[in-house]
Amino acid sequence: MHRVHFTAARSALVLLATLLLAAPVAEAQTKVKAGFNLFSATQDVEVGTASAAEVEKQLPLVTDRAVLAYVDEIGQRLAAKAGGPQFKYQFGIINASDINAFALPGGFVYINRGIVESSRNEGELAGVLAHEIAHVSLRHGTHQASKAYGAKAGLSILGGLLGDRAGDSTAGIINAVGGFGMNALFLKFSRELETQSDIRGAQILAAAGYTPADMVSFFQMLEKTDTARKTSWLSSHPAPPDRVVRIEREAQLLRVSSQPTQRVTELKGIQSRLRRLGTAPTMAQIASGQTTGSTTAPAQTASGVAPPSTRLRSFTSDSRAYRISYPENWKAYEQGTTGVVFAPEGGITKVGGRTEIVHGVILNYYEPFGNVSNSKTLSYLGDSSVEDATNDLIKQIQQGDPHLNVVKNSTRELDLDSGPALTAVLRGVNPRTNIKERLTVVTHQLDDENLIYLLFATPEIDAKSYSATLTAMVESIQIDDDFTN
Repeated sequence: MHRVHFTAARSALVLLATLLLAAPVAEAQTKVKAGFNLFSATQDVEVGTASAAEVEKQLPLVTDRAVLAYVDEIGQRLAAKAGGPQFKYQFGIINASDINAFALPGGFVYINRGIVESSRNEGELAGVLAHEIAHVSLRHGTHQASKAYGAKAGLSILGGLLGDRAGDSTAGIINAVGGFGMNALFLKFSRELETQSDIRGAQILAAAGYTPADMVSFFQMLEKTDTARKTSWLSSHPAPPDRVVRIEREAQLLRVSSQPTQRVTELKGIQSRLRRLGTAPTMAQIASGQTTGSTTAPAQTASGVAPPSTRLRSFTSDSRAYRISYPENWKAYEQGTTGVVFAPEGGITKVGGRTEIVHGVILNYYEPFGNVSNSKTLSYLGDSSVEDATNDLIKQIQQGDPHLNVVKNSTRELDLDSGPALTAVLRGVNPRTNIKERLTVVTHQLDDENLIYLLFATPEIDAKSYSATLTAMVESIQIDDDFTN
């Protein structure tokens, strides 16, 4: 009896082993190795720092904080999956319309504004960044400098040059092969190195929650729109069909999310903000001194919605429970006798059949009903505090939007004309819109211990530019404490 079981088990193991050998190995991603290099990782940073300083003297940079923060957020997410030396990655945006990007040794990555404006979703932008990050992590810049210097000086003297005086040696070698700054060794790579960066870039994308398909789609979009290959990205980063096929083949070896990050809405907001800078010059215009436009957007929202007017109009609820002022260029949408939503054009959207308030204010009456421990009992006894009632309201909000969490130490008391109030801030990434949003809650407790509440919603990226509007609206509230629903 025991022999039968053992034989069956052994047969099952043999069959399983055969199937495993016949099937493709899951996540058997291609191993990409860095090439010959005379430089240490520390020297890569030295070379990159000096080169970046020269680049930024020659080229105009976008300095708008919201745009930079958006690109840096994507870049850091990708860099965390880059592997290789633990460089401190830094991302800059050249204020140029050409579709181009480049990387310098040690973690310095630059993309032209044209890349951001041409991307159709965040994954396409991430694909370009991942490709450049791969150049850095594989140390392609100093690899090429090492090969060039070896050919120029002869290998026999290299050991002596890279001895104890590493700083002098680094400068000597780089100057011998073209100097710091816009060195062609850092800006244009061989077909083999580009393929390496495609493969490693695809791996970084998948590991960071994006899809390599978006890297492919960006290449294909450029090939269709620039058949003459005048675009800088195509001339210095050729994308023939075999490269596309190679990325697609690598993607099959990777664990790619079934719902990869694309965040179209947030990208469109950044693109709208860039448009307010005016038309970016071409690299040719920059070279000839014909720069145009600003590199910092006006004090407006980053997500493409018109900024709130500083001129206010008044709204009184049908129930006469409250009066509030709101921006003149917003609309008021009444909800029953006590509720109202204020929002700008484009501030309310529908995702998957659900209405989402991306920018706007909800103001309404709320009767706590027991989500906080003992709050019902306290209410019956006439002891329910504004803290209890507010916590109950927040629990209700989180039931519908569990991605929102209360920001630590954000709860505080306010002294309004209508009496004491409480405020708290919630944050989180909305899974339906993929927008990192902020919700400011303001509550005032009525004589019957129920609440008049205000919920102020904005994307996190716009929070600062809306703070004055929030303050003005909160300070304008006038509440009738004798009101009962």
